[in-house]
Order: sequence, then C-alpha cells, then structure tokens
Amino acid sequence: MAFEWTPEQLAFHECKAPRIRVKAFAGASKTTSLEGYTKRYPRLRFLYVAYNRSIADEGKARFPSNVKCMTSHQLAFKAVGRRFQHKLGASLRPADMRAVLGTSDWAFINAVIATVNAYLCSNREDFHEDHLPLFNGRPIVEMPPAFIAEVFLQAREVWRRMIDPEDTTVPHLHDAYLKLYYLSKPDLGDRFDVILADEAQDLNGITLGLIKNQSCRVIFVGDPHQSLYAFRGADNALSDPDLDDSVDLYLTKSFRFGPAVATVATVANIILSYKGEQLKIVGAGQPTQIKTQLDESVRGAAYLSRTVSGVIMTALEFAPQGKTLYWVGGIEAYQIGDLEDLVWFSQGKTDKVRSKRLLKDFPDWTSYLTMAKESKDREMARLIKVVGLFPDIEKRLARLRTLTQKDEKDADVILSTAHRSKGLEWKHVYLGEDFPDPLDPELPPDARRDELNLLYVAATRAKHQLAINSVILGIMRDYERSRRRALKHQMLAIE
Repeated sequence: MAFEWTPEQLAFHECKAPRIRVKAFAGASKTTSLEGYTKRYPRLRFLYVAYNRSIADEGKARFPSNVKCMTSHQLAFKAVGRRFQHKLGASLRPADMRAVLGTSDWAFINAVIATVNAYLCSNREDFHEDHLPLFNGRPIVEMPPAFIAEVFLQAREVWRRMIDPEDTTVPHLHDAYLKLYYLSKPDLGDRFDVILADEAQDLNGITLGLIKNQSCRVIFVGDPHQSLYAFRGADNALSDPDLDDSVDLYLTKSFRFGPAVATVATVANIILSYKGEQLKIVGAGQPTQIKTQLDESVRGAAYLSRTVSGVIMTALEFAPQGKTLYWVGGIEAYQIGDLEDLVWFSQGKTDKVRSKRLLKDFPDWTSYLTMAKESKDREMARLIKVVGLFPDIEKRLARLRTLTQKDEKDADVILSTAHRSKGLEWKHVYLGEDFPDPLDPELPPDARRDELNLLYVAATRAKHQLAINSVILGIMRDYERSRRRALKHQMLAIE
C-alpha cells in the first residue's frame, strides 16, 4: 500500500527555499518526511547531519544513494581528528586537571574545565566571557578581574596543549577536532547541494555555525520541545534569529501514539501548555493507554529514568527477579564497571579493583569521598550514592551482567535515561520517579523549560501503554485545577 503524505508533508516536499525550518512534534515522521524529500530530488547531492552515530548508521540503511549520512564529528574526524587519534579522551577529569594546572583549588579547576568545554562548543574563535561558568552559585564575571584573567590564561593553555599532537598529558576531546574543523571554514557546497540538519533543536553552537555558514540549501528539522542539551551549550536552530529569513513549516500529526496521549486534555499537550505552546499534537496512531502502573503481563517495556543512577537503581531492583535486561547504549555506558570497582574499593578489596588509576589516585575510600565532596564532581557523587543502595549490592551487580542481553528483543526489561531515549519508541513505557518537578517555584526558568522538555520526550516514547510517574500526575492535576478556575471565571463574567 502506497504511503499517503499529509498536506503538511507535501508542503515541505514542494519547498525549494534556500533556508527551511521544519518544526515537527514527537512521532510526526520527520525522518520519513526527509527521506521522501531526498527521493523527490534524486539528482541533488544531500548531506544528512545526524544527531549521533547510531542515527547516522540508521540513515545509511534507509536513505537513497544520493544522501551521505554522517555526524558533524565524523565530518571533522576525517578532515582533522585523525591527527589526534593517539590522544583522544572523553573528558577533562578534575582529578587529572589538578596535576595539569598545578593546583588543588577545585573551584578554580572546575571553572577552567567548564570554560574550555564551553569554548569548544561555541562558534566563537577566541575565548569570551560567555564561556565562563557560574562560580559558587553566581556569575564568574562578578569575580575579581585578576581571577577571571587567570581562568582565561589557563583555559587558553589547556586548549594549546590539547591541540598539540606531541602533548599527551592533556587529552584531545572529540569536540576539539570539531572546533578545529569549524575554524578551518570548510565549504561543504563543493560536495553537497542540500544539507539536512536533523534534531536541529539540539545543535551546539559550533555545529549550527558550521551548517548555517554554507552557501548551499539548508533544511533544519526538529522539535523545539525536545531540546535536552542546553546545559551542554546546545543552540536551538529553530529559534535562531540568524535563520529568521527561513521558510517555517510544521509537522503536527503524530503517527506514534493515539488520541489518549495527544489530545488537549492529556499528557503531551498538557506538558507543552506549560511552555506556552499554542499548536496541538494530533494523535494519528493506535489508541494509547495512560496508567500509573504497567500491566503485569507486559514484556519488553522501557523503563526511563532521569539520571544514570536512576537507571542503575531500576536494574538492581530487577536483578533478584531474574528479569533479562537490555541497556540502551550498552551496559558500560552506565558506569557499571566503575561502580563494581568502587564497591570493592569501599570494602577494602583492592585486589579486585581493575582500575589502576583509582588505586593510584586514592589511598583509601575516605580520600575518594573527600575529593568527591571538595571537587563537586557529579560523576563521583552519582557513583557514591549507588554504592550505598543495597547490602547485597556486590551480588546484584554480578547478576546484572548475566541478565544483560545483546538484542533488545530478548529482554524482559529495557533500561535507558530519558536523554538516551530521544528518537526511540516502544510499545510500553514506564517513567521513573527521579524526575524533578518542573512546577517547583524554586526552579529557575531555564531549568523548568529543560525539565518540561525532558518529560515531554520521555512521555512521547510510548505507542500502546504509558505508565506516568507522580510528577506528570501532579502536572495533570494542576492543569485540571487551572482549567476549572478559568471556566469558573468565564461563567462569572457571563453572569
């Protein structure tokens, strides 16, 4: 049976403007729409810039041969990154940077690391005060000029050493070779006629700058309400004033779920109403059930948590039940190996610890706790929290590995953070209880927006059954109270 395009999709396919922005709600078949666009113009050369490697690989399998599917990092690695392959690193760890910077002032160390990371993700060619982080809860720009000057001095030195192939003390981050590629001002128009920027709401400043500086046609596609990485410097291309001359189009019909999730009175649109969204998602899929618990007969449900520690706690709770597990992104992406080492380390079983760095950096568990507290390292703090969860945690951790499946289809339970769930979907979804309440009056506006976005993403992964958590239940009750108050005021006005 031939696929029947909606009027919104047809309007997109017929558009040939040099700049196009397509705002697509969750489940609105944006990738299918992009695929249809590339097939409509078989003589054009397309570059599909994917959000991550797995989406790029998926794109290679579904897009026609006139489309090259890559991440921005893959583009940059081929051109620049290969020179630094021998010193690539995942992050600048505070414990390592202590030796590089020659100080134990953790606040200063973290300020330098944050400044470097912000610079790598921005489209500025030099360090700027916009890259400075908060310092003790207030803008670092309010600190004495001499302090700020020293942060910039050390940040520039870290960057210099990072891009020195001979200096292996400071790792070369993946965002570093992307930065170098951007600074080289590449002209992609020599190779491509059209660039498709997927998940445009989460492009960081440097990727956005790279794409919008091209002379060929550029199409940005995404959902502004699925912006999850503002804390990493993501820049929402769908609201970038530099792109206001674009043709704005919309995809509002969701094929993932049915009316139970996507009417005005229910979950998805209720969440979006707190962001002031006027457009409504139209549910065009199968009817979806909203519950507080999944049916006991359900197998292969996705359990989504706000945090990595929430995912691990869910897994540890399932371990004694013998439930088989599938980890989105792989089990090691959730620091299970580090956690096992820490459990043994906390028990004094240093002979079992596999991380030589852990044994080298810390003489004992107390010193690890002290550094975690002083450095305010979030990764360390999360692991410490989980270590104290269960008396039999060592046994449960060992059980996790035997229960883990390589294929999602073989698992009783699917585990993921809400962030990793973006772009995925399941028949049954359970939302964990570690999401903060976005209606908390103490929450800053930016944080409230980010948490609403994350809840929206998590809630819209379900196709048949969604088990909501207490946070969404509270939002729905607050929405209903507000609706009743508004109706009451309207009635009084009429009288």
